[in-house]
Amino acid sequence: MLGNMILNWKTQIRKGYLDLCILTLIEAKGRVYGFEVLEDLKSLEFPVKEGTVYPLLSRMTNDGLLEPLWETQGKGHPRKFYSLTPKGSEHLKNMESEFIKMIEIYRKIKNGGISDNKSSS
Repeated sequence: MLGNMILNWKTQIRKGYLDLCILTLIEAKGRVYGFEVLEDLKSLEFPVKEGTVYPLLSRMTNDGLLEPLWETQGKGHPRKFYSLTPKGSEHLKNMESEFIKMIEIYRKIKNGGISDNKSSS
């Protein structure tokens, strides 16, 4: 029972966090292709399935956050590389700001930084 509750919580929290991680990865590298995102997340001990990443990349492209570019390197198969658009960079900044706020709120709560808001009348 408790294990299921944790799994459900992890699933919910990972959804938005994954968007943030993918955009941050693309910003850090300049451009990436889908399989590279999967491998990078796996190496960071945040494994994600192909069926999760590729639809996210597609949605982010449709939302104007990513710019796709097909390239063939040498004799290899064409790969679709993704880079951030100006809109994507701005969106990432906003996401980072909100994420930092959430971490700060959690730390304040954890460290007892909550004042008693009850007024004594």
